[in-house]
Amino acid sequence: MMNNVKNKLSVATCSLLGSVAPQAEAVENAWDLDSSFLFYSEADDRVTVRKLIALLTGDISNEDTVNVNLVLDTMSGATPTGAVRSKNSSVSFSSASGAGSSTIDGASVDRVNFSDTRLGIALSWAHMVNRLSTLNYGGSLSVEKDYQSYGLSLSYNRDTEDRLTTYTLGFAGSLDQIFRKTNGTPKPLSRVSDAIIFSDGERFTYDFIMGMSKVLNRKTVALLNYTLGYSDGYHTDPYKVISEVNLVEDTATGEFAFAELDRYYEARPDTRLRHAIYTSMAHQYGDSGETVHASYRFYTDDWGVSSNTFDLTHRTPLFSSSYIEPHFRYYQQSAADFFVHSFVNEDLSTPLVLPEFASADYRLDAAVAVTAGIEYGMKLSSGTFRSRLEFINWQYEEAEYDETKALVFQISYQKLFY
Repeated sequence: MMNNVKNKLSVATCSLLGSVAPQAEAVENAWDLDSSFLFYSEADDRVTVRKLIALLTGDISNEDTVNVNLVLDTMSGATPTGAVRSKNSSVSFSSASGAGSSTIDGASVDRVNFSDTRLGIALSWAHMVNRLSTLNYGGSLSVEKDYQSYGLSLSYNRDTEDRLTTYTLGFAGSLDQIFRKTNGTPKPLSRVSDAIIFSDGERFTYDFIMGMSKVLNRKTVALLNYTLGYSDGYHTDPYKVISEVNLVEDTATGEFAFAELDRYYEARPDTRLRHAIYTSMAHQYGDSGETVHASYRFYTDDWGVSSNTFDLTHRTPLFSSSYIEPHFRYYQQSAADFFVHSFVNEDLSTPLVLPEFASADYRLDAAVAVTAGIEYGMKLSSGTFRSRLEFINWQYEEAEYDETKALVFQISYQKLFY
C-alpha cells in the first residue's frame, strides 16, 4: 500500500470507468483530498486495527502532479505465536510488542497480547515529459515500535499515438529494519528459554514491474502486468515460535492430544524470489452506466508459496448521484515448503533433529479465504461520501488456529479544491 509503483496500473484502470467521484481535469492548482477511517476486527478477541488515511493529490503545474499519502494505524489484541494449545507446558515467551517475557506453568501461551502504532507517509511526483510520456517518482517511510521501512520508486508511462494503450516500466526498492522492542532478534531455531539474542535484522527488497493497459472500446479497459520481486536479508518473524511436542493419551477419554515439551524460535530463508501476474478488465454497460470489474492475480515464489486471487465488483448507479457496489474475492494459497505445525518428538530418549528452516506461522500455511462485501457511494454538494462493509473468512489447512473471521468497515470522504 505504501509502494506507489505497485498500484499504479490498477489505479489507472479503476479511475477510467464507473467512478462517481469528481475527477480533476488538467487544471493548475487543483487539489483533491481523500480521507478515510478503516476498522478491522477479528473474531475471538484476536487482532483489531484502526486506521486513519489521508490522500492529498494536487497539480503544481500543467506538467506536474504531487501525491501525499498519510497513514496512522493502531493495532491491538492477541495473535497466535505458532505454539500448540497444550495444557502440559512450562515455557517462557515474549509478547508480540516485545514488552517483556513471562513463564506459564500448566498452560500453553499459544496467543500473546500486543499493542502497536504505525505511522506511514508516501510521497510521489508525476512529471509529464511530453504529450505521451510521464515519469513517476516516489518515496515512503513507515515506522512502528519494532519495524521501520524506507522505500523509493521510479516508473515510466508511455502512451501510444492514439492514446488507447499505455505501457509501464517501474522499479521500487526498500530497506526494512526488524527488531523487538526490548532488544534485537532471537537466534533462529534456538530454544526460547535460552534467550540467545542477535542484533537487529535488515532486509532489502527490490521490485520490477512491467505492464500495459489498453482501451478496447469506449466502454472497456483491460490491464496486464508482471512483477518480479527479490528480497535479501532477515525474513524471520522474531515473535513466532514452534512447539516441540509428543502425543499423550488422556486416560479418562482415550483421546490423544499434544503435550508441549519445548519451544523454538522459527527460521526462514534469507532470500525470497517472487513472481506475480495480474490482469483485470473493466466494462461499462447499460443505459445507467453499470460497471463490472474483474481481476485475476497469480503469485509464486521460491519458498513454495503459490496463490490465486479472483476479484469481482459490480457498480450500479442509483439515481444520478450515488452508487452501490457489491464485492467478492476468492483467494487460495499453498503452504511454504518449510511450514510445520510443530516438531513431533516420538522418542524422548533421542535429541530432536532440527531442519534448516521451519515456521508454524499460519500465514505460511495452505489456506483459502473468501471476502464478501458491499460499498455505497454518494456525491454531495461539497464532495463524495463512501462507506464499505466486508466480511472475511480464512480457512487454514494445518495451522493450530485453523480459521480466522474478520469484519472490515470503512468510511471515506473526498473533496476537490480549486
